[in-house]
Amino acid sequence: MSDDPQKIVELSEGEKKLLVERKATCPFIGSAVAQGDLAVRNDVQDPLASIEDIRRLGNTGGGDLGDLLVLFASGNHAFMRGDSGKLDIEVPSGLFSLEFPGSQGSHPGHSGILQGDPETPGSGRLSHTDFARLTSRAQDGWIKRSDVGRFIAENLINDPQSKVFGKNTVTLLASDLVQFVETTGLGLMTKLFGSDEDADEAHRDVEEKLTKLLGDDNLVGSAGEFGLLFAFLANRPDAREIDGEPAVAVQDLKAMFVDKHLPAGWENWRKSRIDWVKNTTGLLISAGKAYRKLKRGQ
Repeated sequence: MSDDPQKIVELSEGEKKLLVERKATCPFIGSAVAQGDLAVRNDVQDPLASIEDIRRLGNTGGGDLGDLLVLFASGNHAFMRGDSGKLDIEVPSGLFSLEFPGSQGSHPGHSGILQGDPETPGSGRLSHTDFARLTSRAQDGWIKRSDVGRFIAENLINDPQSKVFGKNTVTLLASDLVQFVETTGLGLMTKLFGSDEDADEAHRDVEEKLTKLLGDDNLVGSAGEFGLLFAFLANRPDAREIDGEPAVAVQDLKAMFVDKHLPAGWENWRKSRIDWVKNTTGLLISAGKAYRKLKRGQ
């Protein structure tokens, strides 16, 4: 660790490219680092970023998605690399680690697009094959949410190490996960047409349940990650639905996953944590159903 972990590091283009490819394996964070919207701190070997910087970035354009990103950053990326080579040293206050593979937020059953072994720091890389598995589901350049849910289910089925419908999940919810998200999702939509107070209370309740489960169940973790992507893009000016479902544009996915830059105009539209709750819940429903169907077919 440097003498001043808060100090901003000036990276060469080569250093930045390696950091984004191998360490900051999140389409949003990686793109923000690559285009200079998120400052890298500490040093190039142990890169850190500011909690307040990620809050500001997520809240750009209005909304409060940045406040949710703070929960992800502080909960999943609170450790940096120690002498053992593992992420076992707590980061200084107000910072989070940009070492994503090997972190608490890295899990089995991931998409395979941006990282290899989820337990090995520095194992990030771009898999064009896995990116094509996702984008092959597109209709006229857009992928609807339930198709992303099925993609999540396939990833979990293909990884024998993945944890789905685990004991802690069932205990916390007192029912199976699919039943929970179906009933909660329907109740949530009903409350959205009621008072603002009811809607806010419903969203807070669902968000609390979801965030508690992110590290405990890989289905929830994957849905939460793609839920962030849907929430980030939900209010872009030309957002589209397919069969009544939110959809994401392949061009936006390519920009963030492959080209490492955020979509044009991203700073101008509102991004909210409520959209994360709605989209994560929707992804849980579709991924949970697809997972059970695939399991029965094995």
